[in-house]
Amino acid sequence: MEAEIKLALDAASIAQIKKLPVLREHAVSKPQEREHVDRYFDTADFHLWQHGFALRVRSVDGRHVQTLKGGGSTLAGLHQRTELEAEVASEQPDLDLFTRQLHAALPQLAKEQTREELPALAEVFVNRSKRSSWMLALPDGAQVECALDIGELQHGDKSAPVRELELEIKQGDPAILYGLAQQVHAALPVRLENVSKAERGYALAGALAPQAVKATPVALKRKASMGEALGAIMVNCLQQMQANERGVLASDAESLHQMRVGLRRLRAALAMVRDMVALPEPVVADIEWLAGELGDARNWDVFIASVLPELPVPEAYQPGMERVLVASREEAQRHHNKVRSAVGSARYTTLMLALGAWIAGQGWQQAGLPSEPLAQKVRKAAPLLVQHAAARVRKRARAYDLHRPECLHKVRIAAKKERYAREFFDAVKHGGKGARRHDLLADMQDELGTINDGAVARELVAQLRERVPQEVALLGFIEGVLAARAVEALPRARRHVKQRLREKAAF
Repeated sequence: MEAEIKLALDAASIAQIKKLPVLREHAVSKPQEREHVDRYFDTADFHLWQHGFALRVRSVDGRHVQTLKGGGSTLAGLHQRTELEAEVASEQPDLDLFTRQLHAALPQLAKEQTREELPALAEVFVNRSKRSSWMLALPDGAQVECALDIGELQHGDKSAPVRELELEIKQGDPAILYGLAQQVHAALPVRLENVSKAERGYALAGALAPQAVKATPVALKRKASMGEALGAIMVNCLQQMQANERGVLASDAESLHQMRVGLRRLRAALAMVRDMVALPEPVVADIEWLAGELGDARNWDVFIASVLPELPVPEAYQPGMERVLVASREEAQRHHNKVRSAVGSARYTTLMLALGAWIAGQGWQQAGLPSEPLAQKVRKAAPLLVQHAAARVRKRARAYDLHRPECLHKVRIAAKKERYAREFFDAVKHGGKGARRHDLLADMQDELGTINDGAVARELVAQLRERVPQEVALLGFIEGVLAARAVEALPRARRHVKQRLREKAAF
């Protein structure tokens, strides 16, 4: 299993990267430079890539190596994948070798296709790069290969630059790579590259486009400890965030929403175990910073896509409405640009590296808090954590002044955290009552969310007064409609909270 961290560089950093003390003082070999040509092959419909693998033939100094790689996972820039390789006679794939590699890596796919039934393979794209590689021997005994790749990906007349440093563990714990990457980033700001060259090349060839990625179920073993479960939950949340990075950088509204969901789930998980463990304060501060950036952009997206289209705007206001829409879209784009800058920033890379290092190094074991709660089995701890989350919902539903929208919003936040807690532990839950409770929480979240969207929308309307002051009458009309809807919705929401969220709930 290959394990490496990829760090993307800008053009100005290329000349400096080899001179970094952290990469020079532990070097046990001089950089060796070689030019290589990587040809990637697949079927016409990208059948192999659809199964998560890529077939590459690398040509260096007249030798050719065929590699089938894929599967595995990516966490905060750390790529862990299956990699099968062997030398071949030419720059074209050896189909007999490919068949054996396919049986080893994708046995189910191999069973579906005999040697004669294999679809024709064609070149999809080419990576032409110059690689400088050297070995590091770290004080703890770990051995790391550094590989600096400079070149470009090519598909027809399309191309994309390659400028990245790979840190691959050859001996030792892969978690060590995070510490090394953090030192590199502190000396020379870089960006985590969560996308492989293969994925970038396939995107260049039109095989895939950025798309929003929703949360996947958390894989938990019933015999796992609570600490192991926490690690799996945090990995799941972080992977959802990173899976949406490309879409966010392309200003896709749904990708931004799903990244925000991943971050909210991460925050909910940390709040759930705050009596057991806590992240370092700088990491918490960076999480809150990112949450604010994502939240502002998402508010404008909801306003444009959901709030404004549902307004009963009189015909006389339609010309003004177009101007309001234009101003709203400009504000949304401004905030999307801020999010893009945030995700591409050194601070974001610092946060992702810190979270990856904390998870990989099981930071909860060095948190200075009692270890017993984290050592207990998750099947025993999960019901207590879910019940504690449900108790917070009951307390807020009973104690708050439910005539006030802000109090209903706090009930909604508590309900959302209980729902996330139930989803985190879905693999170890008992019975069907918990499922009914989950559906109830989802319904209440939607109902109370609509009220909150209206309250946020009124704040955005107030901001628009400066952008389109000539539409003061229209903006006043919008505020009036939103206020009237809130007055109409609040009694029903209060009634539902009282009737449905004040009772005890099973796990």
